[in-house]
Amino acid sequence: MFKRRTVLRSVLPSIAVGFFLLSPSVFAHGDIPSGAFVVQPAKVELELSPGESRVVDVVLENGTPSPLSIEVSKEDIAAKPQSVASDDPIGLSRGGDSAHSLKNQLSFPKSRFEVLSYKEIHVPVTVTLPKDAIPGGRYGSVVFEFSPAIGDKNQPVQNIAVKSRVATLFFVRVKGEVHEEGALAAFGLFNNARTALSPTSAMPLRFQVSFENKGDVQLNPHGTITLTSMWGGTTVAVIDPWIVLPGSTRLREIDVIDPLSPGHYKAKLSQARGYAEVIDDR
Repeated sequence: MFKRRTVLRSVLPSIAVGFFLLSPSVFAHGDIPSGAFVVQPAKVELELSPGESRVVDVVLENGTPSPLSIEVSKEDIAAKPQSVASDDPIGLSRGGDSAHSLKNQLSFPKSRFEVLSYKEIHVPVTVTLPKDAIPGGRYGSVVFEFSPAIGDKNQPVQNIAVKSRVATLFFVRVKGEVHEEGALAAFGLFNNARTALSPTSAMPLRFQVSFENKGDVQLNPHGTITLTSMWGGTTVAVIDPWIVLPGSTRLREIDVIDPLSPGHYKAKLSQARGYAEVIDDR
């Protein structure tokens, strides 16, 4: 299970999931990021058997000087088409009836509560699979919508919008015989360029990788890009694991910022598909 924290400092909506147990704790002001509303983890990956139940502890931290009113809801999540790599590959979906739906398997004790200033609350989210759950992937989210609990609600609290949303995403793999199939769809330089300037942090050498998931469960491809110069020197860029949902193709960009000498280079991608030790080389 991967654990990450979502820190909201802007007025832009983001996503987070949770279930809660009201057990506030007081923190020194330096422990919670000042002016931020923090949800952790931001992503949860579970592997469960049909009929199995698991409780995940989601922590909400209010780093603003005012109490926040929280409304909790749940949604499915689904893959979204990407025109460019910066497009969000995952979005909320009301769904509820697809083979990959998790919405109805998520529960939490309350749908409304408050988080006092500079305090945290633990929210237990329960994931319960039906006994007849079909092996494969199920995907959902617990969404926290929050707004100032007191004062003029037409004015934002520091960086918190009048209403903002944060969510924890749940990726659940139902144990059993699943169909794992994926493949590298494309690899090359950004915009299919054949030449580039020596990379810098301000102007990196940018590669694009596209991966297609043809199975019924999420895959986590990962690997490396190795640059070899005409003189034999090498530079390696690591591709961290990234989630690709079933039936979707996801585009990703990898930047190289290490300076490179002028000359011809060969770039080799070696990417594991995330199952059965299958590796695509391009």
